[in-house]
Amino acid sequence: MRAPKIDLLYIITLLFLFLTANNSNFLSANNLYWFVILLFMLVVAIAKKLMARSDLKIILVFSAVYLGFVAIRDLFINGLGMDFLTSDAIFLFKYVLLSFTFCVILKDRLTDYLVKVLIHLTIISFFFYFFQLIGLGNTLYSYFTSINLPNGINSPGYSNILIFTYDTNHEFRNSGFFWEPGAFVCILIVGLLLHLFTNKFSFDRRTKLLLVGIVTTVSTTGYLALLILFFLWYRYKVPRLNIWVVVLIPVSIILILNIPVLGDKISKTFDDDMSMSHSEIKRSERYLKARQDRQVALNRFSSAVVIYEAFGSELILGVSNKYDEILNNIENVNISNGIMAFLAKFGLVGFIFVIYKYSKFCIIYVGKVELLIYCILILIVLSIGESIMFLPFILNFLFMTLQQLPPEKNVRGRISPAR
Repeated sequence: MRAPKIDLLYIITLLFLFLTANNSNFLSANNLYWFVILLFMLVVAIAKKLMARSDLKIILVFSAVYLGFVAIRDLFINGLGMDFLTSDAIFLFKYVLLSFTFCVILKDRLTDYLVKVLIHLTIISFFFYFFQLIGLGNTLYSYFTSINLPNGINSPGYSNILIFTYDTNHEFRNSGFFWEPGAFVCILIVGLLLHLFTNKFSFDRRTKLLLVGIVTTVSTTGYLALLILFFLWYRYKVPRLNIWVVVLIPVSIILILNIPVLGDKISKTFDDDMSMSHSEIKRSERYLKARQDRQVALNRFSSAVVIYEAFGSELILGVSNKYDEILNNIENVNISNGIMAFLAKFGLVGFIFVIYKYSKFCIIYVGKVELLIYCILILIVLSIGESIMFLPFILNFLFMTLQQLPPEKNVRGRISPAR
């Protein structure tokens, strides 16, 4: 009897997704496991001769430019110490190199494998999510914590078993294998976008499964991005302007304003954030430090205000990957606005570069500037809600175009540019 064939690409994709879950499980929270997985991927790339000389040249040039940029910024412009520069250099070798190696190994099969493994993990989440819905969340929590798998989330009620997370703070929301529903939905939305690229925006079985996964997260950010994605789908399928385009825009605005999970939550969050003063933040800091030794958790809008007031023009080039150490000397807060966090890490320069690389990938599939704008809006909405732009999953876009086949030559033979 022949032994079953091991799909090495599937295993590598699965490990990659676990690492991109950012401290939510024992693999991503432990540098040793991270290093072992990265080393394993590099060995595979070299042993199977998947890394060409041109690939090495690309990563060497990228690394040289990146290290030169952060060295000049950290040491000479921002006047920071070597520990800040070391943190920025580690980001290159830990996060960027992981994404680069993953892209080199998977090549033009990257999108297909990402979507396939992501869907399998989503289906697994449905099994556990069912127990949440019928009121057995505490049973899940007790079982998960009894396994005693370590993670990097220092939050009461949080539990993770690698393939699924249950947090008592999100009793009726699906966190999947990420640290919370908001992060899970971001990856599902991007995964759905990638899948629609490769199947010419058809609502097949994979599309439906990802949509169900998105709905179970009950995420304001995810639902907003999904509305934009639906509009992108419609404009791809119906490229000519018609009455429905005129109707869909105001209808979408009305939906956002009137659905409680969207409009009410956004407006209330904005009002609360804009009324929060520095004295209130300091008062909250003292309360949490005295009783729980925790930071003040800021919402999206207040996070933006605090970071802008703290760093101002420094956000053009960014402060450092360890910007929070500087910020916490001013305000001991936890930031929830992903774009502002990215600007603090790598500046407007880094943000524009990532958007450019992402756009370069997307335009091959959507073919029109209008549709590309919707793609960019989707990423921006998701990034405001969660700090996803520095995750390996999103950093893939820095290198995905290097291995990207033209749509008409795709191995699955299903892709063609928009009309």
